[in-house]
Amino acid sequence: MSIVVSALYSYPVKSLRGHDQDSTRITSWGPDRDRRWMVVDDNGRFMTQRQLPQMCRIGASYRGNDICLWHLDAPAEAIEVCLAGSEKERQVGVWEDNCTALDAGDAAAAWLSDQLGVSLRLCYMPDYSCRQVDLRFAERGDRLGFADGFPFLLCNEASLQQLSSGLGRNLDIQRFRPNIVISGAAPFAEDDWRRIRVGGIEFDVVKPCARCAIPTVNLDDASREPDVFRLLKTHRQRGDDVYFGQNMIHRGEGEIKLGDAVEVLALN
Repeated sequence: MSIVVSALYSYPVKSLRGHDQDSTRITSWGPDRDRRWMVVDDNGRFMTQRQLPQMCRIGASYRGNDICLWHLDAPAEAIEVCLAGSEKERQVGVWEDNCTALDAGDAAAAWLSDQLGVSLRLCYMPDYSCRQVDLRFAERGDRLGFADGFPFLLCNEASLQQLSSGLGRNLDIQRFRPNIVISGAAPFAEDDWRRIRVGGIEFDVVKPCARCAIPTVNLDDASREPDVFRLLKTHRQRGDDVYFGQNMIHRGEGEIKLGDAVEVLALN
């Protein structure tokens, strides 16, 4: 059975709800416009579903160059944020990285703060800001937006099915926030991949993805399901961390789409 792309996802705002796509344009940043926006606290530190699981109930999509936010329980109360109005620079922190970002203004901050119950700001990473991917795994000049550490995350449907079987219920792949989902490979075959080609673009498979509490969040009601993490610890613990999915760095630009062939070029 051939390996193909079975799903593609984009996340305009870090840790807000993602959406599926038929195709993904790949630029020097990685997936085009993926996680160029981020929610921060008053000190400029990034906020995610780790602290605020309710973030999974807020949708985000582009309207041209602007971005629209809405809560799934009240979609009519959406807010549109104009990128052209984001002019005030601020320093923001993502893990160990400090980056220059543009503040999206008081209206967006007030809307997010009201929806999530804490004081928050929305910010955007402009083209001139540069966040270097960890040089232990990357080449100098590899960059990304506000994703945790790498421009791409790949997940395997068969791996998720095996986990779901052990849990006794189906898990939504979006809990793991992949960009590329593949089908046709054996469960956890991706653990052994070092380089692949998707469509016409090659990717270095650089590091298994260490997981936190985010996959335990039920996307329907934002409740935490600790049995998901217990399952991951049982089956996927390596040392102090648990792993699911593979972090990747692209080695080209262009477009990938649903149904594209996935070719394994090198193994670990």
